[in-house]
Amino acid sequence: MDIPLTLKRASLAAAMLTLCGSAAAQGLSALLADGTTVNIKFPLEEFTTESAIYGLDSATKQIFCAGIGVSVPVSIDGGAVVIGGTGDGGELDANGVVIPGSVGGIQAHNFDRLLDENAVANGTAPGNGAGINFAGAARSIYSTDRFMMNHGGTRIEGQMFNQFATVRNTALVRHAAVLPTATLYVPSSVGLAGDYPSMSGGTCKSAGHVYLDSVGNEYYIPDLGIVIELSENVVGGLVRSVSQPIVNSSGVTVERGSMVVGDMMIMLNQDPRFTANSLGLGGSTIPSEVMWANLEVGSAVIVVGHMIGEDFMYGQEVETDAVDVDAPPQISAEQWLFRDDADRIRFRGFLDKPFVRDAAGNNTATLLQLHVQFISNGIIELDRLEDLTVDITGVGQYRVRSRDEVDVATITQVSMYATDPTDGSEVVRETWNRIDVQ
Repeated sequence: MDIPLTLKRASLAAAMLTLCGSAAAQGLSALLADGTTVNIKFPLEEFTTESAIYGLDSATKQIFCAGIGVSVPVSIDGGAVVIGGTGDGGELDANGVVIPGSVGGIQAHNFDRLLDENAVANGTAPGNGAGINFAGAARSIYSTDRFMMNHGGTRIEGQMFNQFATVRNTALVRHAAVLPTATLYVPSSVGLAGDYPSMSGGTCKSAGHVYLDSVGNEYYIPDLGIVIELSENVVGGLVRSVSQPIVNSSGVTVERGSMVVGDMMIMLNQDPRFTANSLGLGGSTIPSEVMWANLEVGSAVIVVGHMIGEDFMYGQEVETDAVDVDAPPQISAEQWLFRDDADRIRFRGFLDKPFVRDAAGNNTATLLQLHVQFISNGIIELDRLEDLTVDITGVGQYRVRSRDEVDVATITQVSMYATDPTDGSEVVRETWNRIDVQ
């Protein structure tokens, strides 16, 4: 099983910086939350960050990292700005469960959701299935030293400790048969030096340009992208133990699902500021209940998330071989390569559920047609059919190879879509920004 490239890339900010020359000359303007319009500075002045977060200002919508304050605007050239890797949870139902399809990312209007004090139990959070009512953050968004400076010995430190210890100690009992007799770390209290698991905190990866308001004040605007990660960790292997989520008759999760890989206990992320995605065969997004229903001892998983101490992880992306038979087709992509100097683009992926379905929802013998588009600042430079090979699992595999067909240096997006050959209708489409996958 491959780790999705978008999850394992070493430096998003470095990749975005390589695009500054081609992406900048657009006469960009940005709208700030207080109504101020700022315009790109000439001559162009680029910036990039990949650094621990040491401060947030919910009034000015600034993230302080790498010695600068990155300003999150409402929009850039009219397009809404969303902080990558985050979610505001959308709307909750009567049981405190996220309503599917209502999830969005953290933006200027809900910037205060990033603050540690707002990442509380049952806070709204992203989710993709029933039972995702979150337990609350267990790690600060700040670097460890800054967290202790701001919150050491306070209610917030105690809150994070309790939100972590409650779910972890319950899971310890469920997996006692496969875990070491002496676990690597069991917290006992809060406020004692060395007692709480070490935290690396949040990292802000961004790239953009300096903008000016009407009186010459400067703003660092991430017009090439901005992402926050809780110091990404990866573990993969076979599941040694599974504890299924327990949901009561009202649909409320009373005990959270967990698993063990090696000696690492894993739960889906409980921090309401960040994602908790379940991925199935071919990298397709599946409901969390489908993932748990298909998970068993011996299942192969890859988990990307953040760790609390040495042996506990909150998974923000859990990749499995599960299939959601009721879901519509989905397109995934990985192993991207862009070569500006050779006008070459290469990537591969899967089309989940590649057959046309009849009116009753059953697969027919007709294969969907898969297309790829290379897009330059909204203009489609190439649109062609791709070969699709169905493997023994029933998933369609494709490999895109392009050379000397387009000016790769100008390509800003790649889009793939599948059509029903009987009537030409579009069934599913997925679009990737180059800055997110390179």
